[in-house]
Amino acid sequence: MAQQQPRSFLQRWRIRLLAVPTGFRRWACAIHMALIAVLSLLPAWRFPPSLAQIPGADKWAHVAMYGVLGALFRWAAELEEARSPRWLLPAAAIGYGLLMEILQLTLRGGVRTFSWADAVANGVGAVGFWWGMGRFLQNREIPPR
Repeated sequence: MAQQQPRSFLQRWRIRLLAVPTGFRRWACAIHMALIAVLSLLPAWRFPPSLAQIPGADKWAHVAMYGVLGALFRWAAELEEARSPRWLLPAAAIGYGLLMEILQLTLRGGVRTFSWADAVANGVGAVGFWWGMGRFLQNREIPPR
């Protein structure tokens, strides 16, 4: 009888993530999208002024928020990958980021502004984390730096 190799920490997490029901995965996406909408449409004065003093903090926040969205989309699509094109959900995340930028400009009466740099950061986060989550879920080891 062959002895089973012990599983690594990442392998155990991969198994746990893939065991989560599809309905829960979709709810996680919807809740995160709602969180992004609330944070995107709040007046800028609601955020701590100290963050504005850190160069690039705003862009890294966009990369992180949309990165999590891209990873959640990839996780939710894992079971249905054969049914739709691979690019559809990352494109949807990018479109959602553009929509939030447009809504900031139109709904807040000039309190928030549209920013192409923010839109690019949203896209970089969504696509990058989509790709990373795909590598993680497909049981490929992410190469060390």
